[in-house]
Amino acid sequence: MADMIEQIANLMRLTQNAVVVTGAGISTEAGIPDFRGDKGIYRQLGEDRVMRIINIDFFKAHPDQFYSFYRQYFKFPEVEPSPAHKILARLEEQGMIKGVVTQNIDNLHQQAGSRNVIAVHGNAEEFICMNSHCQKIYDHEYFADNTETVPHCSACGAVIKPNVVLFGENINNYIGARQLILDARLLIVIGSSLTVYPLAGFVNEFCTLAKDLVIINKGPTQLDYAARYKLDVSVGSTGEILEEIYRKLQR
Repeated sequence: MADMIEQIANLMRLTQNAVVVTGAGISTEAGIPDFRGDKGIYRQLGEDRVMRIINIDFFKAHPDQFYSFYRQYFKFPEVEPSPAHKILARLEEQGMIKGVVTQNIDNLHQQAGSRNVIAVHGNAEEFICMNSHCQKIYDHEYFADNTETVPHCSACGAVIKPNVVLFGENINNYIGARQLILDARLLIVIGSSLTVYPLAGFVNEFCTLAKDLVIINKGPTQLDYAARYKLDVSVGSTGEILEEIYRKLQR
């Protein structure tokens, strides 16, 4: 692994055009539960049930039932960005990476200081008015302090929803996410098994362009065969691996 870390650092030093894609694995190290993990709600409640409820059509038809479920099962613990989040922010600040495309909705990349973040599934710290002529954004405090079963916009009275992509909705910034990934010379995937589309499709498309793919993940991914380097985080943490890469880049 030490040799691969050295090689990854060399790639980052030479390319000056690296982009990072992150999934749940980077946030579990900060204390955020993985929905698809052993103790995640998909395993506890059944994926079909969860997908039926966190669906835009269900939200529109039964907002009271949606919010009852949401309040019970989608309350994230109050955590700080992990060392991995912080190192990625530092690498962006130093020009070593161009940006981050993340599947995560926990806002930890932004809290860590990353500036160019495309959160394709939205931000669970925000809520948005459903009135297309209003679309006022509210912070989580507004939601937490709201005593209504279904919270409403203070400006126009319409229902507000978590500012996350529910099943049946398009991902955020599809074009921007795809372009940032395809324009990279080096793509580093962290904490994702690359099974969720369309983001996995963007990475697969990147792999057809004869560029360099690095994967840092616990367990196999759908694109291990295409990676120039694959680091399996079976021992230690992603944060420790990124810290070692960062130290080598400072030489």
